[in-house]
Amino acid sequence: MEIPIRFRLLLFWKSIFNHQYKAPKIKISKEGKGVKSILFFLPEKKEDAKIAHYLIKADNPLPGFTIGYVCNEKSISYYPKSIDIKFISYKDDDLNYFHIIKSEALLDQIKSIQYDALVDLNTSFCAPTSLLAFELDIPLKIGFNSLIANKIYTITLERNENTFLENNFQLIERLLGLKL
Repeated sequence: MEIPIRFRLLLFWKSIFNHQYKAPKIKISKEGKGVKSILFFLPEKKEDAKIAHYLIKADNPLPGFTIGYVCNEKSISYYPKSIDIKFISYKDDDLNYFHIIKSEALLDQIKSIQYDALVDLNTSFCAPTSLLAFELDIPLKIGFNSLIANKIYTITLERNENTFLENNFQLIERLLGLKL
Protein backbone atom coordinates (compact mmCIF):
# COMPACT_ATOMS: atom_id res chain seq x y z
CA MET A 1 0.00 0.00 0.00
CA GLU A 2 1.63 3.23 -1.18
CA ILE A 3 1.38 6.12 1.30
CA PRO A 4 2.54 9.57 0.15
CA ILE A 5 5.50 11.03 2.03
CA ARG A 6 3.64 14.28 2.76
CA PHE A 7 0.90 12.30 4.53
CA ARG A 8 3.45 10.32 6.56
CA LEU A 9 5.10 13.58 7.62
CA LEU A 10 1.74 15.08 8.58
CA LEU A 11 0.84 12.02 10.63
CA PHE A 12 4.26 12.11 12.33
CA TRP A 13 3.79 15.82 13.10
CA LYS A 14 0.31 15.25 14.54
CA SER A 15 1.43 12.30 16.65
CA ILE A 16 4.22 14.39 18.21
CA PHE A 17 2.40 17.66 18.89
CA ASN A 18 -1.25 16.70 19.32
CA HIS A 19 -2.55 14.98 22.41
CA GLN A 20 -3.86 11.68 21.17
CA TYR A 21 -6.85 10.00 22.75
CA LYS A 22 -5.84 7.06 24.95
CA ALA A 23 -8.46 4.42 24.26
CA PRO A 24 -9.36 2.21 27.21
CA LYS A 25 -8.20 -1.39 27.04
CA ILE A 26 -10.86 -3.56 25.44
CA LYS A 27 -11.45 -7.26 25.72
CA ILE A 28 -13.05 -9.31 22.99
CA SER A 29 -14.76 -12.47 24.19
CA LYS A 30 -17.76 -14.66 23.47
CA GLU A 31 -19.49 -13.28 26.56
CA GLY A 32 -19.24 -9.72 25.25
CA LYS A 33 -22.31 -7.79 24.17
CA GLY A 34 -20.75 -6.32 21.05
CA VAL A 35 -21.09 -2.71 20.02
CA LYS A 36 -24.19 -0.58 19.55
CA SER A 37 -22.83 2.20 17.34
CA ILE A 38 -20.49 1.76 14.39
CA LEU A 39 -18.94 4.21 11.94
CA PHE A 40 -17.96 2.64 8.61
CA PHE A 41 -15.55 4.28 6.18
CA LEU A 42 -16.63 3.00 2.78
CA PRO A 43 -14.17 2.22 -0.04
CA GLU A 44 -13.80 4.55 -2.98
CA LYS A 45 -12.88 1.85 -5.50
CA LYS A 46 -15.82 0.27 -7.30
CA GLU A 47 -14.42 -3.27 -6.96
CA ASP A 48 -14.15 -2.97 -3.17
CA ALA A 49 -17.50 -1.19 -2.96
CA LYS A 50 -19.27 -4.19 -4.47
CA ILE A 51 -17.96 -6.37 -1.65
CA ALA A 52 -18.46 -3.75 1.07
CA HIS A 53 -22.09 -3.58 -0.03
CA TYR A 54 -22.42 -6.82 1.99
CA LEU A 55 -22.07 -4.88 5.26
CA ILE A 56 -24.60 -2.19 4.32
CA LYS A 57 -28.05 -3.42 5.20
CA ALA A 58 -30.40 -1.10 3.31
CA ASP A 59 -33.33 -3.49 3.13
CA ASN A 60 -32.79 -4.95 6.62
CA PRO A 61 -31.20 -2.37 8.94
CA LEU A 62 -29.91 -3.62 12.27
CA PRO A 63 -32.46 -2.75 14.97
CA GLY A 64 -31.06 -1.01 18.01
CA PHE A 65 -27.81 -0.01 16.28
CA THR A 66 -26.57 3.44 15.36
CA ILE A 67 -24.61 3.08 12.14
CA GLY A 68 -22.97 5.84 10.14
CA TYR A 69 -21.26 5.64 6.76
CA VAL A 70 -18.57 8.02 5.49
CA CYS A 71 -17.55 8.02 1.85
CA ASN A 72 -16.42 10.22 -1.00
CA GLU A 73 -19.32 11.82 -2.87
CA LYS A 74 -18.01 10.29 -6.11
CA SER A 75 -18.42 6.76 -4.74
CA ILE A 76 -21.83 7.17 -3.08
CA SER A 77 -23.54 5.85 -6.22
CA TYR A 78 -21.95 2.43 -5.59
CA TYR A 79 -24.02 1.95 -2.44
CA PRO A 80 -27.75 1.33 -1.87
CA LYS A 81 -30.06 4.25 -1.29
CA SER A 82 -32.44 4.09 1.65
CA ILE A 83 -33.97 6.49 4.15
CA ASP A 84 -32.65 4.24 6.94
CA ILE A 85 -29.01 4.68 5.91
CA LYS A 86 -27.09 7.71 7.19
CA PHE A 87 -24.41 8.63 4.64
CA ILE A 88 -21.92 11.36 5.40
CA SER A 89 -20.15 12.24 2.18
CA TYR A 90 -17.31 14.60 1.43
CA LYS A 91 -16.40 16.32 -1.83
CA ASP A 92 -12.97 17.11 -3.21
CA ASP A 93 -13.66 20.75 -2.22
CA ASP A 94 -13.81 19.60 1.44
CA LEU A 95 -10.18 18.42 1.29
CA ASN A 96 -7.02 20.45 1.80
CA TYR A 97 -3.53 20.15 0.28
CA PHE A 98 -2.82 16.96 2.26
CA HIS A 99 -6.14 15.46 1.07
CA ILE A 100 -7.60 15.52 4.55
CA ILE A 101 -11.02 16.84 5.49
CA LYS A 102 -10.94 20.57 6.27
CA SER A 103 -14.70 21.26 6.44
CA GLU A 104 -15.57 21.98 10.10
CA ALA A 105 -19.28 21.38 9.47
CA LEU A 106 -18.54 17.93 8.08
CA LEU A 107 -16.19 17.08 10.95
CA ASP A 108 -18.78 18.26 13.49
CA GLN A 109 -21.43 16.10 11.81
CA ILE A 110 -19.18 13.03 12.08
CA LYS A 111 -18.18 13.78 15.68
CA SER A 112 -21.75 14.53 16.81
CA ILE A 113 -22.36 10.85 17.60
CA GLN A 114 -20.16 8.94 20.04
CA TYR A 115 -19.45 5.68 18.20
CA ASP A 116 -18.29 2.46 19.91
CA ALA A 117 -16.37 1.22 16.88
CA LEU A 118 -14.88 2.46 13.64
CA VAL A 119 -14.31 0.19 10.64
CA ASP A 120 -12.25 1.42 7.69
CA LEU A 121 -13.17 -0.79 4.73
CA ASN A 122 -10.63 0.83 2.40
CA THR A 123 -8.14 -1.86 1.40
CA SER A 124 -5.87 0.73 -0.20
CA PHE A 125 -4.67 4.01 1.31
CA CYS A 126 -7.28 6.78 1.60
CA ALA A 127 -5.90 9.98 3.17
CA PRO A 128 -9.22 11.57 4.25
CA THR A 129 -10.44 8.53 6.17
CA SER A 130 -7.01 7.56 7.53
CA LEU A 131 -6.43 10.89 9.26
CA LEU A 132 -10.04 11.06 10.38
CA ALA A 133 -9.65 7.63 11.99
CA PHE A 134 -6.46 8.86 13.68
CA GLU A 135 -8.22 11.89 15.18
CA LEU A 136 -11.53 10.34 16.30
CA ASP A 137 -11.90 9.27 19.94
CA ILE A 138 -13.33 5.79 19.37
CA PRO A 139 -12.19 2.83 21.50
CA LEU A 140 -12.27 0.14 18.78
CA LYS A 141 -10.80 0.96 15.37
CA ILE A 142 -10.50 -1.75 12.73
CA GLY A 143 -8.66 -1.30 9.44
CA PHE A 144 -6.44 -3.00 6.90
CA ASN A 145 -2.71 -3.31 7.44
CA SER A 146 -0.37 -0.64 6.06
CA LEU A 147 2.81 1.19 7.04
CA ILE A 148 0.84 3.53 9.30
CA ALA A 149 -1.97 1.21 10.44
CA ASN A 150 -0.44 0.61 13.88
CA LYS A 151 -0.65 4.35 14.63
CA ILE A 152 -4.30 4.51 13.58
CA TYR A 153 -6.15 1.25 14.32
CA THR A 154 -6.48 -0.94 17.41
CA ILE A 155 -7.03 -4.02 15.22
CA THR A 156 -5.46 -4.43 11.79
CA LEU A 157 -6.48 -6.99 9.21
CA GLU A 158 -4.03 -8.44 6.73
CA ARG A 159 -5.17 -8.15 3.13
CA ASN A 160 -3.96 -11.25 1.35
CA GLU A 161 -4.35 -11.43 -2.42
CA ASN A 162 -4.97 -15.19 -2.21
CA THR A 163 -8.01 -14.96 0.07
CA PHE A 164 -11.44 -13.49 -0.48
CA LEU A 165 -12.16 -10.05 0.93
CA GLU A 166 -15.50 -11.40 2.18
CA ASN A 167 -13.58 -13.46 4.76
CA ASN A 168 -12.20 -10.25 6.27
CA PHE A 169 -15.68 -8.74 6.36
CA GLN A 170 -17.03 -11.82 8.17
CA LEU A 171 -14.20 -11.47 10.68
CA ILE A 172 -15.19 -7.82 11.20
CA GLU A 173 -18.78 -8.91 11.90
CA ARG A 174 -17.59 -11.41 14.51
CA LEU A 175 -15.30 -8.84 16.16
CA LEU A 176 -18.16 -6.36 16.43
CA GLY A 177 -20.62 -8.96 17.70
CA LEU A 178 -23.01 -8.43 14.79
CA LYS A 179 -25.54 -11.09 13.96
CA LEU A 180 -26.45 -10.65 10.30
